[in-house]
Amino acid sequence: MLKHLSITNYAIIEKLEIKIDDGFTVITGETGAGKSILLGALSLILGQRADTSVLNDKEKKCIIEGEFEFDKKQYFDFFNENELDYEASNIIRREINAKGKSRAFINDTPVSLSILKTLTSQLIDIHSQHQTLKIQDNRFQMSVIDVFANLEEQVFDYRKKFQDYLTAKKQLEELHELANKSKSDVDYISFQANEIAELNLKANEKEKIESELEIINNSEEIKTVLDYSETALTNSDKNIVNELKNITDSYLKIKNCSPVYSAIYERLSSVLIELEDVAIEVGNNNNNFQFDPENLSFLNDRLSKIYSIEQKHNVSSTEEILTLLEEFNLKLLDTNFYEEKIKKLTDQIEAQEVVLFKSAQKISQIRGDNFEKLTKKIIGTLTQLGMAEANFYVEHAVLDKLNENGLDQIKFLFTSNKGSKLLELSKAASGGELSRLMLTIKSILAESNKLSSIIFDEIDTGVSGDIADKMANIMKGISANMQVIAITHLPQVAAKGGAHYKIYKESIGEKTLTSISALGELERIEELAKMLSGEKLSTAARDNARSLLAS
Repeated sequence: MLKHLSITNYAIIEKLEIKIDDGFTVITGETGAGKSILLGALSLILGQRADTSVLNDKEKKCIIEGEFEFDKKQYFDFFNENELDYEASNIIRREINAKGKSRAFINDTPVSLSILKTLTSQLIDIHSQHQTLKIQDNRFQMSVIDVFANLEEQVFDYRKKFQDYLTAKKQLEELHELANKSKSDVDYISFQANEIAELNLKANEKEKIESELEIINNSEEIKTVLDYSETALTNSDKNIVNELKNITDSYLKIKNCSPVYSAIYERLSSVLIELEDVAIEVGNNNNNFQFDPENLSFLNDRLSKIYSIEQKHNVSSTEEILTLLEEFNLKLLDTNFYEEKIKKLTDQIEAQEVVLFKSAQKISQIRGDNFEKLTKKIIGTLTQLGMAEANFYVEHAVLDKLNENGLDQIKFLFTSNKGSKLLELSKAASGGELSRLMLTIKSILAESNKLSSIIFDEIDTGVSGDIADKMANIMKGISANMQVIAITHLPQVAAKGGAHYKIYKESIGEKTLTSISALGELERIEELAKMLSGEKLSTAARDNARSLLAS
């Protein structure tokens, strides 16, 4: 439950704190005093988005902090999965800075808004006047049935499997599209693959051909250089090798005369060895140098084909061409396996359908078993709220196609007049009747709902007198199972609260600020008397207020 709420620098709230007990708490105040602002601030720690417009002082942060107490066992997995520390009293905080940047914390650990909302949505329910309209929504009506029938876990499990089923069906559809496209592309891909395969390329072949053609195209100059170098090195009368050998031999005679000459000799000997090796290699190259003019034509033709493939597919090496061929072959191979993949996925979907149908039928059976029980409870409570002639019915149809709710389609039908035709809520119920019906449903669900707190924001709109008193009794009854906070304009409701807070505006200096205070017994009498008769209090109004508090 919510134990404490602190609001700083939000709208016309400079600083506000409220300690909330369990049971039934009421909050009253004049129109415009700031009740909606209080709920707006609370909604921030429930994960709603905000911007700088909420700041009272644009130079300071807005901080909303709520202290919650709840059962550790129920939320153990959530705290564990999100690596959060659990405390006896858990602090949920939201901060908005002057630039509009928002941060959220659970027990001082920063969390995302989605994580914050996941937790707080299980802790507290704010029922506003706008939310009353939700009762007309078929999805909300289905959720009412599921909570009442204690089906939440089974429905959650079903919906998770249903989403997996939808994902598989989408994959199958995409697979069929790919298979059809693949069939239309197979001739084209086969042609491209065959064109490359016919070349029978070897690794680095293009690069080797380019090197070979470089030699052939420069063969005359290469032959001239080889002839000249071989002659100069070994075949002339004064060839370089012999001349260097003679020089080296001459230094052999004097190398012992000086370290300098010895060093020169060593270097000459080394150069001679290298030069003799070069002369041998030049000779071998010259003797073996030859090329086939016919091969030149073959190489140019093959290189031209390789260049054509490269240009066509926007690649630049033999390796890339061979990789492309492998990709084409894999695509062709995939086309052969599409049918197998389609069959496998189709079998999987059919198996999922069997499981889902069984689960949906079981859920449908349990829902059906609870329609009458829910109807009786609703009609019984509506009778207590002065609608003795009201009738309520759950219209149910079993579909032959699975949806996120299983196989069921339901509508809440209602009439407030005896003998009148049952109609959908949007056509049959007034605003006040919807409020009473929603309160009826909330009171019934409170018995099985896992929420620890509920806030009713003027759910009593459109009712008065004895009906208001009965609605108050129902809210007080709900408080036996969970913490109930009611924001109300009705004295009959305000009088039932175990604790009573008044929210009000006051001028402080140049500002108008919203404040809140807990009312003692005498203050409650005065507040209830004002709600009964207006600002001008009479003895009768005070007596009526005392009577309301005593009842």
